[in-house]
Amino acid sequence: MTARLFGIRFSTCYALMMLGSGVQLPFLPLWLHARGLSVAEIATVVAGMMAVRVLGAPLFAYAADASGNRLRVIRSCSVAALIAYIILPFTQDFNQILIVALLAGFLFAPVFPLTEGFSVDASAHHGLDYGRIRLWASLSFLTGSMVSGALLTQISALDTAWLIAGAQSFSVLATFLLPQDPVPRDEPHHTTALEFGAAFKFLFMSRFTVFLFAASLANASHGMMYSFSTVHWTSLGIGTLTIGILWACAVLAEVGLFAFSNRVIEKVGPPLLLCIGLGGGLVRWTGMAFADRVWEMPFLQALHAVSFASAHLALMHFIRLNVPASLRNTAQGLYAALAGGVLLSSATWISGPLYAAFGGKAYLAMAMLCLFGLGLAIGYANLNPTNQAKADT
Repeated sequence: MTARLFGIRFSTCYALMMLGSGVQLPFLPLWLHARGLSVAEIATVVAGMMAVRVLGAPLFAYAADASGNRLRVIRSCSVAALIAYIILPFTQDFNQILIVALLAGFLFAPVFPLTEGFSVDASAHHGLDYGRIRLWASLSFLTGSMVSGALLTQISALDTAWLIAGAQSFSVLATFLLPQDPVPRDEPHHTTALEFGAAFKFLFMSRFTVFLFAASLANASHGMMYSFSTVHWTSLGIGTLTIGILWACAVLAEVGLFAFSNRVIEKVGPPLLLCIGLGGGLVRWTGMAFADRVWEMPFLQALHAVSFASAHLALMHFIRLNVPASLRNTAQGLYAALAGGVLLSSATWISGPLYAAFGGKAYLAMAMLCLFGLGLAIGYANLNPTNQAKADT
């Protein structure tokens, strides 16, 4: 397959894959609220769906490394997750909603991280710019949030679960459009005890661990926005269509950075880019804590280009340049488990009582996460003064 055709196929997959997240992330809390769940119960469901990534992402990522067939794992998990999302609208009380939502989150946990790892490796193999392919996922998210925001001005919030399930069906289609891995592993890899020990030390007791934790804090700092921004903006009198536009501002800023990702990485390097991302998050969440007028929101949402996109690009390229090929799927799964599971779910869960007690000022807790992460990132940069990672050979 030519590089151009590969890029088109993967871009198309990304264009479909994030539609479900574009509906779910901003509007699932709205559906849960319409179902009569309390603020604490909403936080539990949203945080729980993130927490199960701690198990789902690394478990299936390890299976992908062990079997040598990550594409099969991606497809199987996406189909199983869709079934759970179809069941979700039929749930009635908090316990039923929680069980089905956790199952959906567990099964979908490895789909995007493994696709990301596939995209980064394959883009490098074909000489393509990963960011220019990845930006279609951001545009897909934007489409999902904008369309669902517009639809929810005409239909009941109780129909949101059906919108999520319908959008998730496109994710399944996307996985079956994924091209074959350009460098397939025909035989499963059987890890020896010695290899396992070295892998464990690399993943959990090295400079990689510091970088991973700092990047994960950047991601986790979005917990308040992901769980309660829609509820908060609604309390300020902002309508669902405008909320969709605000999410669009964040995504378009993210896309702008992704479009020039290779150039940015070459000029800045992953360690400094991570510091920029965490610094941007610190500014963004501090501003969100005090913003109460709609015209202020687009400027703060535009900082998504640094608070999320910069940190994400930094880690993706760090993994490509520093992690051995046999561990890259596992590293991606570990990132999903830590960033999207343990830390993000914890930040989301604590956002419930913080928002109930302090309203928008709860964003200051997210700013503190960025401040701590920035300290770690600066420490890593000082340990690695050249800021230049060497490709694993």
